[in-house]
Amino acid sequence: MTAVGQEAKRLGEQGLQGWRAKLADTAAPRVAGVAPLDEQEVRAWIGLAFVVLSAWYLGTTAARFLRERS
Repeated sequence: MTAVGQEAKRLGEQGLQGWRAKLADTAAPRVAGVAPLDEQEVRAWIGLAFVVLSAWYLGTTAARFLRERS
């Protein structure tokens, strides 16, 4: 795995807190059973999805705020 891949995996793992971690713990074995990934990789992808969705939500909220404040 490249350095970028390792950092992305680490970011994804850090994105799993609270209920998101519980969801990943439940889903990872099932997804790993049908996908060519191991459980840790599936957990990292789920975490990255949550990080991306959070960033998207924050970005759209900030853009809406900046448009509406004038």
